[in-house]
Amino acid sequence: MDAYSLKIGLVLIGLGLMVSCVKDPQDIPGNSSEDEVFGLWGTFGNEELSIGAGVNLWTNIPKVSEQDSLKVYASIFSLNGCLENCTSSWTFKFYQAQPASNDPEANFQNTILVGQKAIVTSVSERQEYNVLLATHPGLFMSGYSYWEDLNDPSTTFFHEYQTTVGYNKIMDVCFKSLAYTGCMYKQCISFDPATEVPCLLRIEPKLENPRYLSLNVKPTGTAPFQVLWSNGATTQSRVIPLQDTIAEVYADVIVVDALGNSSRLTQTIRLQNLTVDACYFPISLTSIPILNASPEIFENKVEVTYIDEVGDVWSSTGGAQPQEAKMTIDEKTFYGPSPLMQPSYLVELTAHIWLYNETTGEAKLFNSERLSLSLSHP
Repeated sequence: MDAYSLKIGLVLIGLGLMVSCVKDPQDIPGNSSEDEVFGLWGTFGNEELSIGAGVNLWTNIPKVSEQDSLKVYASIFSLNGCLENCTSSWTFKFYQAQPASNDPEANFQNTILVGQKAIVTSVSERQEYNVLLATHPGLFMSGYSYWEDLNDPSTTFFHEYQTTVGYNKIMDVCFKSLAYTGCMYKQCISFDPATEVPCLLRIEPKLENPRYLSLNVKPTGTAPFQVLWSNGATTQSRVIPLQDTIAEVYADVIVVDALGNSSRLTQTIRLQNLTVDACYFPISLTSIPILNASPEIFENKVEVTYIDEVGDVWSSTGGAQPQEAKMTIDEKTFYGPSPLMQPSYLVELTAHIWLYNETTGEAKLFNSERLSLSLSHP
C-alpha cells in the first residue's frame, strides 16, 4: 500500500469513528446509558410523568414541516416512532417567525431562542369573521343613506356592507339615512363577531291620544337587555306628552344585550294629522367565522398537544392560559445529525401549561421538572 492509499484509509477510518460517535435522537437504544437524554419528567394533573426516549419503546423524533407559510419545528414523543395521530404521544411545535434570510440555520436559531416562548392559547386566534350587514335596497332610493365603519373610517353607499373582523376585535359601524320626508335615522352597532348574535333594535311609536306618544324599544339579540334613553330612563317603554305645536319627536336610546353587544338608535318621529311616521329601516347582520391563515398568528409561539392512551386530545389551544403559564427554553446544544442527516439539537425546557381535553373541556396542568427534546432544521 502506498503512502497516499494509507492516508486515505486513515481518513475514512477517522470519519467512520466520528459518525459512530454521533448521538442519534431518533434511535436511542433501550436500557443504554443514553436513556434519559430526551424525555419528559414532571406532572400532568395529578399524574406523575416519567417518559424517557429509549425506554419502553418510547422515541423522540424531530420533524420539520410547513404550516400557514411558516416552518414548524416539532418534537414528537411517541411509541414505536409514530409520527401522526399517535396514541399515546406528546408533540411540541415551535412556529418560525418570518424568515430573516435564506439560511435555514439562521432562521432556526432565530426561532429556537433561549428564553420564554408565547403559547398558542386558542384555535380562535386563527379565526376572523366575515360580517355582512344589510337593509332593504329600496330604502336607499328614499333619500341619502350610507354605512360608516368607525374603526377604519370608510363609507359605503350601498344597501349591503361587508367587512372582515379579526379575532378578539369589535365591529363598530353606523347606518345613517336622511329621507326626503326629512326623517332622520341612525343606528350604530357595536358587535363581537365571535358571539354570532348581534343586538339590533327598532322603536315602535304609538299615538295613545292627541296628548301622548308612547315609544317602545323592540330589541333583537340575547336577553336580558339593558335599556338607556337619553333622558336617563331605563324602561323599554317611554311616554312623551305632546303639545299642539309639536310636529316632530327626537328619540335616542341605547340597548346592550347579555353578550355585551349593543346598538344605539337615534331618529326623528314625525307627527302629522294624528299619524306617525317612524322612518323604520330593518337591518340584518350575519357573522361567519373563516380560517385566518396569517403567519403573524403563530410567529414565535409554541403549541403543546398530548394524545392519551384512549385517543383523547389534550391541547394548549383548547382554552385560555393563565398569566403564570409559560414555556421557557433554558438551553440548547448541538447534538448531531438525525437519520435524515439534518442538524439536530438537544433543547432543555421548562413548561407550566394548561392542556384542555378537546372532547370534554376538562383542563389539566402540565408542569415539567425537566423536559429535554430534539429539534432539527432542514
